[in-house]
Amino acid sequence: MNYGKWYYRDYFYRLRLDNEGQLKVPEKFGHGGDALSQVRQVPPFLESLKDVKGFRLQTTYPGLLCGIGYHHEVNRPKEEGQGKKKDEPLLYQLGMYFDYSSGLPVIPGSSIKGALRSAIKEWEFFKGADTDKPWSGWNAENFVKAVFEGKGQSIYERDIFLDAIPVEVSRAGLFGEDYITHHPGPLEEPNPVRFLRVNPGVTYLFRFILRDRAGFEAKDKLELFEEIILALGLGAKTNVGYGRFQK
Repeated sequence: MNYGKWYYRDYFYRLRLDNEGQLKVPEKFGHGGDALSQVRQVPPFLESLKDVKGFRLQTTYPGLLCGIGYHHEVNRPKEEGQGKKKDEPLLYQLGMYFDYSSGLPVIPGSSIKGALRSAIKEWEFFKGADTDKPWSGWNAENFVKAVFEGKGQSIYERDIFLDAIPVEVSRAGLFGEDYITHHPGPLEEPNPVRFLRVNPGVTYLFRFILRDRAGFEAKDKLELFEEIILALGLGAKTNVGYGRFQK
């Protein structure tokens, strides 16, 4: 099953909408039909690219969010003078990023590259590094130009950041759900928002094609990238614990 197709197409086929896009008979749509909650394994991965280097990290509680800005909402009927029905089911209201071909919840290589670049350029990750670390004496500006911008290099010589893919799943499964509870006002009922997440305990394989160039060795860059991800995390809502990893 292609998980991305189910989430963005098959999921909505199960809903009944009127001509204005309003959800009809919402109480008939419950949690029982969520196919993604049953996923307990991922297909085996065979690397077909040459010169790929990488490492494996595992998601921690509460999980991973990636691509929540993608549209995944349904208009629901609102009756004047009545609060939300308590038996009304909650729909997935936030997006998630899936690989188009495999349907897996990958972390885009472009997102990984951007997060690593920000850690070095904006968060000054090199400053205060232990003297035993290879990057303790590196110049951040030169590193950004050589690794992330590829200044003075052909496109065939630049470092490549590949998508990180899930390769192992815990007993809890690949996907789970969580809630954000908005409070419009101190005396108003909370408005819970249900969303899909990657569960804790899912192992991701981070992959790169790195070169020994400009005084920066590939093995040292790989170690640096792993340490940044472990320290700062990836994806959305890292400030509340999402997107954190462990070895």
